Amino acid sequence: MKCIQYITLAGCILAIQACTRGFEDLNVNKAGFNNLDAQYQLTKVQADMSGDREDVWRYDLGITSPIVQHLGGSWWTQHGGMYKIVDKTHWYSHWEATYPRELKNLHDMIDKTAGDPAKANMHAPARIVKVMVYSKLTDLYGDIPYTEASKGFVDKNFMPKYDKQEDIYKDFFKELDEASKELDVSGPAISGDIWFNGSVAKWKKLANSMRLRLGFRLTRRDLAEAKKQVEAAISGGVMTELADICMTRHESFSWVSGSGDSRGNGRSQVFKSEPRSGGFRLVKTLVDTLVKYQDPRLYIFGGTYFGQKIVGDPTLLDISGLMPAIGVSPGAMAWNEWGDYGTVNLPGGGSIWVGQDDRFVQPSKYVSALNAPFFHVTPAEVEYLLAEAALRGWGGVTDAEGHFKKGLQYACEAMQYYPGSPAIQQTAIDNFKNKFNPFPTIFDSAMSRVHTQMWVNFFLNGTEAYANWRRTGLPDLKRFKGVDWYSPGADTMPRRFFYPESEILLNPNNYQEAIGRMNNTNDMMTPVWWDKQ
Repeated sequence: MKCIQYITLAGCILAIQACTRGFEDLNVNKAGFNNLDAQYQLTKVQADMSGDREDVWRYDLGITSPIVQHLGGSWWTQHGGMYKIVDKTHWYSHWEATYPRELKNLHDMIDKTAGDPAKANMHAPARIVKVMVYSKLTDLYGDIPYTEASKGFVDKNFMPKYDKQEDIYKDFFKELDEASKELDVSGPAISGDIWFNGSVAKWKKLANSMRLRLGFRLTRRDLAEAKKQVEAAISGGVMTELADICMTRHESFSWVSGSGDSRGNGRSQVFKSEPRSGGFRLVKTLVDTLVKYQDPRLYIFGGTYFGQKIVGDPTLLDISGLMPAIGVSPGAMAWNEWGDYGTVNLPGGGSIWVGQDDRFVQPSKYVSALNAPFFHVTPAEVEYLLAEAALRGWGGVTDAEGHFKKGLQYACEAMQYYPGSPAIQQTAIDNFKNKFNPFPTIFDSAMSRVHTQMWVNFFLNGTEAYANWRRTGLPDLKRFKGVDWYSPGADTMPRRFFYPESEILLNPNNYQEAIGRMNNTNDMMTPVWWDKQ
């Protein structure tokens, strides 16, 4: 495993992280460094994107993953699973963490490497990552500060306008196109890169694969523009093999409050915060889908464990496969569905009584390892999108079934990156693929087939599952209607995150203009621009 080396430079790297609120702080260099080497900033940004426990716990594990019915069981999954506002700050934590941290560093990197051909292979990656970070923000919140978000230091503009999402997406495509062309494969490797170990060729594929993802995002709003961007991405060259996967390989480090240390996997740190995965369970919708198709990822994604211990403790009894895989109902916490499972016979003789607390599938010891990777963009996702391109007749792509099954192959093969995970035999993958025969010939049925598996592929990447579900409506998730002691906080599934309340005071005019474009409502039910109803 490639070691994340940047944290050994702790004094330098941690100092650049200013976890503050408001755009005035975004543009103040509190660390006192005037010319921090961009390679260190790149490493820090890459790790922070999935290594901040407090952030991913809120926006992903508590909201987006429960909305799309991947995770439930925990007290905090009420936000997404029950469509409730238990703690308002969870809905805008990602905004308040990302602007003064990732985006502050990215804008600085872009500014100080611009116009210098010798730095093209640092300038272009910073632009690509900027699109990745901003795309998550705008897909969650809608119109956001973009063009003026970093203008405070130079222009003293601490109240940036909220750009329209339509305009932001136009700039995304421009940035990805220019960055891909700017990358020089004959030039130096990309220093500080923990995703691809500096490979310029793989960064080019990432740029085009992101363009593919974002191009498809527009299919319900502007089909002609979606087709244009998708075809440009395909022509430019997208991911074509498992080795192209964009992932952060985390290290085995526990969370330390206030340290800013993002070496460990933030999601795993949440799961390991308490025995029994901190209450988190896999949802029945996901578990039943995995079981239905004999998906070999079932017991890599989740496991059934007996005892009140941290998952991963070698003394914790793993009873996965000794009883049916049971997921918690969408929106429910484990105690809402009271009842023991019963007797489970052990392979070596004897038996145990599996009670209420242990009968539901938890995040497995593999995906919850502190050094588990986080997948940002995968070849499996690209293949599923190419399958959709073939269904639509775009970009000269044919053989939707072939691309779909290649996506299944890559999705299973990617499980090897989880530490200690059992090898998936090709016979098991072939059996899995055969469960989808024959491939549908009707467009809607084929789309359902493709994007249900896309949804599975996005396990533990709730924001992308949430965005793709809003775009396609797939899979057909049934809304939460209530469980014992709890009723839904809204009648429909949320369509966006709401803006931080601090913006009312810190940036009032631009905030009011932005919500004015949403019928003067800052709520979670108003769709973002591309999510045309």
